[in-house]
Amino acid sequence: MMIKAELKSVSQFLDQDYAAYGMYTLENRAIPSVIDGFKPTQRKIIFIADKVWKGSNDKPLKIFQLGGRIAADAHYHHGDGSLNGAIIGMAQSFKNSLPLLDEVGQFGSMRSPEAGAARYISTKLTPNFRLLYKDFELLTSQIEEGNEIEPKYFLPIIPTVLLNGSSGIAVGFATNILNRNPAQLIEACTKVLDGKKIGELLPWFKDFNGPISRIGDNQYQFKGVARVVNTTTVEITELPPSMTFQKYENHLNSLQEKGIIFSYEDNCSNGISYTLKFQRARLSELIAKDKLESTLKLVETESENLTCLDERGKLKIFTALPELVDYFVKFRLTYYDKRKAYLIDSLEKDLVYLSNRARFIKMIIDGKLKLGNRPKQEIVLELDELKFDRINSGFDYLLSMQIQTLTKEKYEQLVNEVKEKSAELVTVKKTAPIDMYRTDLAELKKNLKTK
Repeated sequence: MMIKAELKSVSQFLDQDYAAYGMYTLENRAIPSVIDGFKPTQRKIIFIADKVWKGSNDKPLKIFQLGGRIAADAHYHHGDGSLNGAIIGMAQSFKNSLPLLDEVGQFGSMRSPEAGAARYISTKLTPNFRLLYKDFELLTSQIEEGNEIEPKYFLPIIPTVLLNGSSGIAVGFATNILNRNPAQLIEACTKVLDGKKIGELLPWFKDFNGPISRIGDNQYQFKGVARVVNTTTVEITELPPSMTFQKYENHLNSLQEKGIIFSYEDNCSNGISYTLKFQRARLSELIAKDKLESTLKLVETESENLTCLDERGKLKIFTALPELVDYFVKFRLTYYDKRKAYLIDSLEKDLVYLSNRARFIKMIIDGKLKLGNRPKQEIVLELDELKFDRINSGFDYLLSMQIQTLTKEKYEQLVNEVKEKSAELVTVKKTAPIDMYRTDLAELKKNLKTK
């Protein structure tokens, strides 16, 4: 049987297939979410990492082992290499202002970014993760092929898309977001909650010590640090953030070949330290013409494209950082309303459960309720008459209690738990969602680890 090929015009291809591909790359691969800062692959990594390191488990996993779990349990459909690379990228401390995964092994550095092989290096969730990401119980997992996978987004309390930055290119759109200081982001979110104006949020790299300045709308300049020691000598103690040792030494070799510098010494064993030798006239000329920094490639500029996906997974382009922070905080605040409602509902259910159990034990102790040598249905009818609350349509939560728990001590314990839960419920009802948010931000500020 011959298969007849479907012929399409160029315009049909562009309007249908190419447009569909473009939307797929936008929504499913290249552009981060403004809500949790993740691209889909990163979200799958966190989804599995949260399960692996739940509770007290603190044992690292090899990168390739974690990658295998993600591929199997989160339906990751691309290659092992890109997945392992994404895991490593989320752990590298020189790339992230606040990494979510720990480095256990050789993960590289700002100036030597190559990490070890995935079979040799390990990782685990950092303590910062639980401080940053909250309200997991309010999220709904997605379903793929009948299996539970990651939710549409997680819920950090500060805009992590700004915290650790992001870059990506899709059809017709690109994003390039630079890292920010976590303390400044906490302050910015607090100001939005207080109705105050957000100040300047310059990019920040924790291993970079050179000057950073804004030179235009969403455009920034980064400078290395050079000191003229004498008429023939220049000492360099900082390089622009994107400049590796290898790239810079290649540049210095090129300058030497061109006769612009006479020689250089590499003293970078304990940080950045290059000593450059010039001919006196050449150095004097570069200084006079204000070309020393540019000749030594100590200045770089970078523009930001604040292109993200919103909570619906649709394209959202922000024109300025305060706009993005404001959008994030106001959306995140809606989940504190949901948290309050969830806590009230959970506490009320707990109180029903605990108070009914306490009353059940007390009636048995006092001889007002007898269980021995009676049919279950008869006991159930009596429990209904005594106005005990049914849970899951029955009284198994009472009748399944072991005999050793039907004691005065257990009764007193339950009474104390009822008092504690009641006090907690009063507190939750009195606490405004915005104050819950402020408390989380204060906790993050107090306890986050930046080393």
